[in-house]
Amino acid sequence: MNQRFFVSRLKKFSRRSEAGLVIVLVLIVGLFFFGWLINLSQRECKSNKDCGSEAYCGSDYSCHTYPTIQKTVVQYSLLMPSVILGIAIIAAAMIFRWGKIKNKEEPKAVLKEEVIAAPKEVSEISEPYYKSENKVRTP
Repeated sequence: MNQRFFVSRLKKFSRRSEAGLVIVLVLIVGLFFFGWLINLSQRECKSNKDCGSEAYCGSDYSCHTYPTIQKTVVQYSLLMPSVILGIAIIAAAMIFRWGKIKNKEEPKAVLKEEVIAAPKEVSEISEPYYKSENKVRTP
């Protein structure tokens, strides 16, 4: 009987400890829920519709005005760079051709007598080059 008494007492203690744990868990969940409700009540907006037409709803759930962006128009004038590039190309061509330009001789005047003169006579070959007596080999 003594043993049954202790077993029944242990069962009571275990039931009480389970109830205490459940109460603590319910309190913790209740505190988290209460904090979440407070967080919801402090929000200024949920979407952009809740803010005015000149504002948006930010990630901190408050309305922010749209920033004003000033557009800067930049115009480029490419005339001077194209002139510099053209002069550089002409200068490079002149540097590469400088030897031919410097050594260029003036054409000689051709006399009419030289043009009309008969061509020089060519000696006839008695024997073809491949049958020569020197036995010279050609490629």
